[in-house]
Amino acid sequence: MSNLKKALYVLLYDQYDIPDMDIKSDEETYIEYIIDILIQKNDNICPFKNYSCGEICNKSTEKCNRGLYIDCNREKEDVWKEFIKID
Repeated sequence: MSNLKKALYVLLYDQYDIPDMDIKSDEETYIEYIIDILIQKNDNICPFKNYSCGEICNKSTEKCNRGLYIDCNREKEDVWKEFIKID
């Protein structure tokens, strides 16, 4: 088990209420936890609009146009995965 995974486990366990989290969970489960936390923290705020990401935004397939909100008929999880560049 990597030191990064151990550190992420402690951070997530300490900062967020994730009672079913297990240090032995696979990478995909950790990613799901992190994306869920980002969605809880940001609600409908689109990461492409909220962060200074001109280069990323210009190359992105993200089509949100109004305000800071996700308004492009896409799932929040998919928007965050695209923003993080997760396949």
